[in-house]
Amino acid sequence: MSSSDKETHVVVSEDPIANPPEPRVPAILKNEDGSESPDGLLPRSALSSDLMLIVPPWSFSDAPDLQDVIRVGWRLSGLPFHSVKEYTYDPPIPPGEKTVYVPMDLLDHGVYDLSYELEVGGNPETSEIKRITIDRLPPNDNQQPFALQIIGVVGDITDDYLIEHNEVRFRVTPYVGARAKDRAIYYWTTTNSPPDDEIAIGEQEFSQTDIDNGHLIITIDEATIRNSGQGPRWIYYRLRDWAGNIGQRSSLLSVYVNLSPGPGLLKPPRVPVSARGLIDRQHAREGAVDQRGVTVEIDAYANPDASDKVLISWHGIELGPLDVDPSNFPQVGYVPWNVLRQFPGPIDVRVTYKVRRGASDSPPSPGLWLTVNLTIAGPDHANAPQLLNGNLSKVDVYGAMSVTKNTLLIEDFGLDACAELALYDDPQPGQLLELYWGAIPVPVAHYRVQPGDVAGKLVRFDVPWSAIDADKDNVALPVYYTTSNGVNQQQAPHQDVRVSIIVIDDLKEPTFPHANRFGVLDCCAKPRLWEGVWVQIPAHTAFSSGDTVDVVWQGCLGENGTSFIRGARKTFSKQLNAQEALDGFQIHVDDYPGLIAPMVNKGSALVHYTLRKLSGGRGTSQPDFVIINRTMPSGDVCSPGNETCET
Repeated sequence: MSSSDKETHVVVSEDPIANPPEPRVPAILKNEDGSESPDGLLPRSALSSDLMLIVPPWSFSDAPDLQDVIRVGWRLSGLPFHSVKEYTYDPPIPPGEKTVYVPMDLLDHGVYDLSYELEVGGNPETSEIKRITIDRLPPNDNQQPFALQIIGVVGDITDDYLIEHNEVRFRVTPYVGARAKDRAIYYWTTTNSPPDDEIAIGEQEFSQTDIDNGHLIITIDEATIRNSGQGPRWIYYRLRDWAGNIGQRSSLLSVYVNLSPGPGLLKPPRVPVSARGLIDRQHAREGAVDQRGVTVEIDAYANPDASDKVLISWHGIELGPLDVDPSNFPQVGYVPWNVLRQFPGPIDVRVTYKVRRGASDSPPSPGLWLTVNLTIAGPDHANAPQLLNGNLSKVDVYGAMSVTKNTLLIEDFGLDACAELALYDDPQPGQLLELYWGAIPVPVAHYRVQPGDVAGKLVRFDVPWSAIDADKDNVALPVYYTTSNGVNQQQAPHQDVRVSIIVIDDLKEPTFPHANRFGVLDCCAKPRLWEGVWVQIPAHTAFSSGDTVDVVWQGCLGENGTSFIRGARKTFSKQLNAQEALDGFQIHVDDYPGLIAPMVNKGSALVHYTLRKLSGGRGTSQPDFVIINRTMPSGDVCSPGNETCET
């Protein structure tokens, strides 16, 4: 180290450091409480020169012929130590911490491990690692952000709106790479071609909670809007991250600021109702108009004005003001669920409205009476009126043979399953529970609440095999039920049922390699019948090592596999090795007296096999038969003691 590079701090040397601590990097960004950025983020301003790090004091060498050495380690996170710069110190070494540097040309975008190697008296020790993050990429991958979305304003920004709200809020669309402490720097302009040097009117920092909730909001106060006057205006923003990277200008959002006499002859409001002539939960979910819920329609009245607000009263509860468009009657207001649920019914509610212009309200309109019934079978829930009710217990499913909770296996093939649930609180006779299975659009089973049923009673549904058969291989088949009181439905959460009833339906028929070209094993067959019959099971892609194949032999009096012979039946089980799974295999039917000899005159053997996979699948082949004839044209019957074949 040159004399100009030597440190001159006058600090008393600390105790020796066996395991040197991590270096200190003053440039790392700090939180409001003074704590460092947890990922060691550097500001852009720190990247225009060498990066300074401070090494704590150590027990310096005092031997005149020894040098202390600091090697600066800089590498991408996770890689081995790599020295990028070395500093040497000749005794006597001034006490105190030492300042060293990472060269500026190494400060590329990425996450790095920073440490140092301290060599004292020829003994190197490596420090703890300091994580350093260098971010040279502006937010949103440096792509143009979407335009702002205005919140709560329909149409123009009016004088009445500003009087009521004192501000206008806008939403920033969530963007790529959003991080806490990002900022939106925003601009309000009178031109749709703003200059690059336009002065921002404010900036908004986003927290991690804002980002997680997609709540990226900026606010423009009433004074700023009024001071810019009336007419078309444009608003845009730039994104800047904590490191100081600034992104492109967003797309422009165009707004119109309208800073510019009494309504009369009000008609009764109109409320579309369900097919049953009332307001129910289905209507609240979907509605009769535009599928937006329960609506109140306001017909044209005398002298409407664009600044008017319609104030709807639902059985005494005033809804939020409804902006009026004089060119688009009827005006349509929506009744929120938190108002509807205050009168679950069955009840008749009264609906009226008045018109507010400025600070004055008109007399109320004539009223409308209508019936509301929002009652349900089972408990209510926080997300009402949604059909899905998380307060209803899930159903549990059991296979007939496997009897494993929420799992159906191959042994359950062809059998009905059972679904069970604990009945909800306060069940009422006549209420209906209907079970839905997978993608089948109609219920596959139902239960009607009986007199005497109580909460917690175990309700059982029988799930028909025909329903299970529709989807036999599904790791998470949704099963749920609905409740109904004859007016409103509720849906329980899905129970994911693992269905693993894998049926292999394309297994090839067995063959008989020693039969003649007519498919016959006779007295002249080689090998002879009393030496046994070989059945060939052809290879199949479904075969795997460890699988089991059960080959079923059935002797028959008929020559085409008909008229079974009692006692002439046997199953041969074979666990496959890897070669047999690849090439197929043969089964030797060697019980001549019991399985072959009974077929004397143009009998047959009917053979099929079943695959039982180690992984749980199952399949059965189509059967095939071989004709077995031990009677010669002369009438002689061949046997081990009566060789009749003339060869």
